[in-house]
Amino acid sequence: MTTSPMRSPKPGYRQFWAWFVFTPPLIAICTGILLITIANKNLDNLVTGDFSKVGLGYQSTSAARADAKYREIEADVTLPAAGGTVSVTLTGLHDNPQQIRLTLAHATLADRDQQIELVRVDGGQYQGRLPNALQDRHYLVVADLQETWRLEGQIAAGNTQVHLHPYRESPL
Repeated sequence: MTTSPMRSPKPGYRQFWAWFVFTPPLIAICTGILLITIANKNLDNLVTGDFSKVGLGYQSTSAARADAKYREIEADVTLPAAGGTVSVTLTGLHDNPQQIRLTLAHATLADRDQQIELVRVDGGQYQGRLPNALQDRHYLVVADLQETWRLEGQIAAGNTQVHLHPYRESPL
């Protein structure tokens, strides 16, 4: 009678069932880590106004917009086609501040937002330097430095002029 030599079992890493059982959870863990890394790297900063949660929606609660409406402040904004001088003409009871702030918030990308301090040139006329030309749709916010009043609007890509008034609902 011949005896067959006993075979020793294969090590665990060479077993089919070990790979079959452990591979899907390992892939899920690696994919989850990758997705969390991507999400943290590309955060969305899309809200640029005064909002409060009311029920399931959000509502603008800006007292500065209400003050602009009370004072009947309006603005004509002229942007250069390329980088250059921005001009804003204010009308209404705005007290002629020495400086105002123009915020150009990109619709989806926070790194394309621009904030410009405009200096009074003559009466209600303000000017400042636009460092980069606008290539996409932007939200505009014109306010005094203390934000006692605020005008909001939006400008489409390619447009160079927009009229801002406080009588309609905020696009932000």
